[in-house]
Amino acid sequence: MSEKALAYIAKADSDDIGTVIDGLNKVSEDDAALLASRSLRGDVDGCIDKAVLPDSSSLKAQSYAPPKAAAKPIPGKPNLKPAYPVRADQPVNSSIELTKGLVSMFSSYARDESQKKTYAAAGQCLSTVVQNAGFSQEALHFFAGGAPLSTGSVVEHLPNDKDKAIWQSPRFIQELVDCTTNTTPTTAPSS
Repeated sequence: MSEKALAYIAKADSDDIGTVIDGLNKVSEDDAALLASRSLRGDVDGCIDKAVLPDSSSLKAQSYAPPKAAAKPIPGKPNLKPAYPVRADQPVNSSIELTKGLVSMFSSYARDESQKKTYAAAGQCLSTVVQNAGFSQEALHFFAGGAPLSTGSVVEHLPNDKDKAIWQSPRFIQELVDCTTNTTPTTAPSS
């Protein structure tokens, strides 16, 4: 994280991370994406776990529901068989062509039905982010096919270093996270 970003965070003097990230976004979009990233949160959580915390009786009551723990990885080999047919000789030109495949791929990692519904509701947003990110046609075909990987990491199956760099970039990761956090899962009407 840049010195400029660290100075902004210190000057902001706020415990509202959302407000800090929004303000930091005006200073440095990359640093704001990093601050919002899961990897940084994991590092911070690791430090907190090792820290000596004050007596819990002196702390205010928690006013929000804590997030659920991440799903445990499923041991085994990923399923690379495409869920949807994709013609290798035809370019992927539209985010609409990616939606079903991305929902299938992301849903294969879901820890429960609620998370699957979230991915389904966020499908168009996810596909627009992927379409606009600059991936190669080979990667877009992989996404459109929607292989239900279920284990491992998507990045392991991307065809080249440029695609892998895009997938792992803080800005891209934040855009995907924004898609899933800014959507409301819909429920199927009951009959």
